Amino acid sequence: MKPVDKKTLMAKRALIAKKALMARKAKASAVKKKRRIRQSLDRFIVIATNLSNAPRDTSGWTASLTNAGVTTTADFDDFGVARFPTITTLTTVPYLLRIRDANGNPVVSRNVPADREFFIARF
Repeated sequence: MKPVDKKTLMAKRALIAKKALMARKAKASAVKKKRRIRQSLDRFIVIATNLSNAPRDTSGWTASLTNAGVTTTADFDDFGVARFPTITTLTTVPYLLRIRDANGNPVVSRNVPADREFFIARF
């Protein structure tokens, strides 16, 4: 091979390599990272169901969460859901859940572990 042909050949190879590198960079920047969407509840929720997972009629019922002597109370709606507006999720501490009926009689008491967004009380 002639020296001139060798230089030309090396220049062409360098140009091809540069184009390939630019194409890889363009392709890499064009691919968007998939963002993981995490849907979470912002406040702690208690759901009251029967043993077959049907919601209970809880008109007038209340739920109370106790931890370290501090008690927070929330009222149930007609569909068995009590929302605690002052407790954010994921919870960081365990709670003691007490559910009372409309007459104030205790219905059920459960331990709620930490790291929860909601708790389903089946009884």
